[in-house]
Amino acid sequence: MALSKAASLRVNSRGCIPGTMERDGPSVQLGNGIEVACGDAKFYLDPRKVSEEATCCISHAHSDHMPSSFAGGPIHCSDITLRCMRGRVKSKKSKTFLESVELGNDPLVRASGAGHILGSNMFLLDAGQKVLYTGDFCPQDRLDIEGARPHKCDVLIVEATYGNPRYKFPDRREMIKVIYDWVGDMLNQGYSAVLHAYPLGKSQELITMLKDFQPRLHGSVLDTTRLIESDDLKFDYLPFDPQDREPQLVISPGAWGENGLNVLKKKRSADVSGWCLDTRERSLGKMGWGMDQGFAYSDHADFYEIMDFVEKCSPSLVYTNHGSEDMLAHEIQKRLGITAIPLKKEKKGQTNLGCYC
Repeated sequence: MALSKAASLRVNSRGCIPGTMERDGPSVQLGNGIEVACGDAKFYLDPRKVSEEATCCISHAHSDHMPSSFAGGPIHCSDITLRCMRGRVKSKKSKTFLESVELGNDPLVRASGAGHILGSNMFLLDAGQKVLYTGDFCPQDRLDIEGARPHKCDVLIVEATYGNPRYKFPDRREMIKVIYDWVGDMLNQGYSAVLHAYPLGKSQELITMLKDFQPRLHGSVLDTTRLIESDDLKFDYLPFDPQDREPQLVISPGAWGENGLNVLKKKRSADVSGWCLDTRERSLGKMGWGMDQGFAYSDHADFYEIMDFVEKCSPSLVYTNHGSEDMLAHEIQKRLGITAIPLKKEKKGQTNLGCYC
């Protein structure tokens, strides 16, 4: 059912439209992750608990999307996401479950690449109407990752991490060149170049981007990269060696992961994150947290990429989630004339967390 694009809709405390949508189309609400239901079909999207109560779909293995407990399967996710979850879960019970879990093959679920990190998926659900869940996504091709492609759908559930018009990223292909040149310049000047990035996703992009400099991996970046690797997926790197004091490229977790790097007496540090747009000097500004440089290179869609993606999906209804939900919903309605509803918790909305970008 297509809602009037000019309609003024009331949303209940769990983020869903009472009444009409619940009777005539899929209901969408926050609960165990994002819950989508229509008739006998029920889906949990990035649930906190995997169970047999619904078809469970896990977009990727960042901690804000990965389940914390597992009570029954199967699950829909990529092989890479499954490998990462096996290595990242804490409890013995969860580890045992994930070693033998079956990957889902529900014909009502179709996965496609989200372009966020290696192994990240979007899910197109047949819930009476076509419902597309993006999870975290990025539409631009970069290095070995193919960007997310829009799908025609009735209902779109889209991330809102950078859902504010102030977020417009530099072209990622140009930023790759800028980062590459900065690393080369630092090494030529006798400095070690330390790049800080999230261990899962961004760090592996940097390894591929900067393989000519034989990157050294520090801390959880090394552990996570080893988790991702398989017989058909290998990266070119060396573990960080504190005994090696020569100028080198080091990829490390965020500024909180500096432990052990003080042995590099002559170094320059940079943060690689979309949140660098929030610095005074924008994409190449001098950063806080003791950083010398910041590069606005993100594996999320910026505001204008989100808007373009929404328009190409041509939904009748959009739910915005995880970030600037209210702002993005307002802008979608104003600019595209599509009814948009922010999905958020009753007492406290989702927040932008730079460590996931």
